[in-house]
Amino acid sequence: MKRSWWKVTLALLCILILLIGMSLLWSTLNIRNQVRQTVEQTNAHALKLWAGNVQNQLDALYEHLYDLLVSLYNSTELRTGTPIMDVSTKQKIIEMMNDKLMVSTDADAFFVLDTENDFYLFSASSTLSNQDIFRLKTHCRTAALDAPLSLREQSWKVLEVGDISYFYKNIQLGKYIAGVACRLSRFSPEKTVAILGQDPTFFLALPDQNLTWLGEPDWTGNPGRCTVRQHIYNLGGEIVLSAVPALTEQSIAQPVLLLLITALCLALVVLLLLLLRRLVAAPTRTLMEANEILAAGNIRYRLDEDKARSKEFAALFDSFNNMAQQIGNLKIEAYDLRLREQSNRLTMLRAQIRPHSFLNAVTTISNMTYTCRPEEIRAYIQVFAKYIRYMLNVSDPWITVEAEVGHIRNYLKMQEVRFPGAIRFTAEYDAAAGECKIPFLLLYTLVENSIKHAMSLYETLDITVRCVREDREDFHGFCLTEEDSGQGFPEDVAEKLRSGDEPFVKEHLGLSNVRYTLNLTYHRDDLLRLSNRPQGGARVELWIPDKEENHETSDL
Repeated sequence: MKRSWWKVTLALLCILILLIGMSLLWSTLNIRNQVRQTVEQTNAHALKLWAGNVQNQLDALYEHLYDLLVSLYNSTELRTGTPIMDVSTKQKIIEMMNDKLMVSTDADAFFVLDTENDFYLFSASSTLSNQDIFRLKTHCRTAALDAPLSLREQSWKVLEVGDISYFYKNIQLGKYIAGVACRLSRFSPEKTVAILGQDPTFFLALPDQNLTWLGEPDWTGNPGRCTVRQHIYNLGGEIVLSAVPALTEQSIAQPVLLLLITALCLALVVLLLLLLRRLVAAPTRTLMEANEILAAGNIRYRLDEDKARSKEFAALFDSFNNMAQQIGNLKIEAYDLRLREQSNRLTMLRAQIRPHSFLNAVTTISNMTYTCRPEEIRAYIQVFAKYIRYMLNVSDPWITVEAEVGHIRNYLKMQEVRFPGAIRFTAEYDAAAGECKIPFLLLYTLVENSIKHAMSLYETLDITVRCVREDREDFHGFCLTEEDSGQGFPEDVAEKLRSGDEPFVKEHLGLSNVRYTLNLTYHRDDLLRLSNRPQGGARVELWIPDKEENHETSDL
């Protein structure tokens, strides 16, 4: 009986140990998967935010390059067969490039290449050595001639010059090619991204090449590493992050060793199970809940490191808190960058105010001194002062429809003095539509374009502006319509403006700028629609999405 009792006891003990061992093994594997998932999620959040910051920086560089091309268009002839630019124009272009290098914090070089006359202008940052400048100058010229890009091509290239890698972009318009280059080291991820894990490796994967930024890329699929990827649209590739979790394979395997201890002492096994639940499962659950809170948008949430209950989880909690802090800082930086981008767009639009607008006003005042009373001259000057104040003193790149219409009416008062009875303006919108926010000078540009191309001294020009609410399955926002009673768009010009194949239609530069502003603001190319009315005249529609549908203008 004793032997049977001992056999039964031993069998029960073995079964109990086996069950405890299986429970420990299952807990270990579950903890490993949870930690790995946590590492991948947190790294993915950090990588996504950093990649978005890279996209914003590259978009800002593209804006500077676009502005340089606009200045080149306004200063020179782009058609083939035209003579090479003179010395003064060359100096002006060089000064433009130098100004862009001073304004942009990321650009290393700008260049302009005349493909017809074999003429090349190059300006580089003073942070580069003379040898690096010479190499970059040569490679930029070769790359531009080998693969000139159109204005609609958004992808950047990676240019290897010696031991330095550059982001590179060029645009061809007519016989000219303009381009910009910036060092990849300016976008170093280790300075801006907190990594929940050990031994991080960043590298850029492009369709035709792989570029390693830190360490060597790990394509082996090592199960001990967590790998996440984030696509960057304006690079045509993706950023890859591979890292070993902070809770290493060795530390994860430690609970498995307890199985050997349980074979010696069952009481210790039970005690260790209770300790594992307290020291591992609870902190892991806390870490996962914190990650869900962070993913929901609460970037101010922090973990209490005193509740980690182990050095490993204390290190994890500290990594999580550092990562959350870095995410908050990156969001602030991204928000500041968007503000700077909006300010740059506003500055570019203001720069397009032609000097003749002011000269015409001064000429009108001069002519009025011969035929008008002083009260009329003073009234005109007051209207002109209000016009200038609106153009120069608006600090917000967004303006309401009602405010923009008020500015248009003031502008038409100035035109009424020059062309009495030539223009009849009507604005139709309700209170909600009047409060719709649109980019600064967007509606004014349409009205000014109609006056420029459709006004006649023999017939009164009717201009009508409407703003109505549109709620559809694929669109929620407002539709702005501007109509005139002129001759309408010539079919060839209208086709160029609709397709966007011709970025600068010289006769309708204002509409080209409107299209560019809409594309840059809302990242959509279907918001500008042109047509001719059946009864005669042009019709322009602007579709303004709601603010919450536009990620570029959404709150942080």
